[in-house]
Amino acid sequence: MTIQAHISLPDDLFNELERRAPQLESRSVLIAEALRDYFSAHNEVADELAQINRYADELNQEAEDVLAYQVMCEAR
Repeated sequence: MTIQAHISLPDDLFNELERRAPQLESRSVLIAEALRDYFSAHNEVADELAQINRYADELNQEAEDVLAYQVMCEAR
C-alpha cells in the first residue's frame, strides 16, 4: 500500500531529484529508498548505542583498570 504525501524541498534538492529520477513514479521510488536507507542507518546507530550503554559499567571499569595500571607503571 502506498500513501500520497506532499512535501516541500529546497530548489536545488528538487532539481537534483528531477535530474536523477525524471519520472514521477521513479522519484517516489528514489525517495522511499532514501528514507529506508536513512531509517536503517539510524536504527543501527541506536542499536549500537544501546549495546554500549548495556555494557557501560563493565567497559568503564576496564578503562579504569587500564589507567590505574599505566599510572602504576609510570610510578616505577
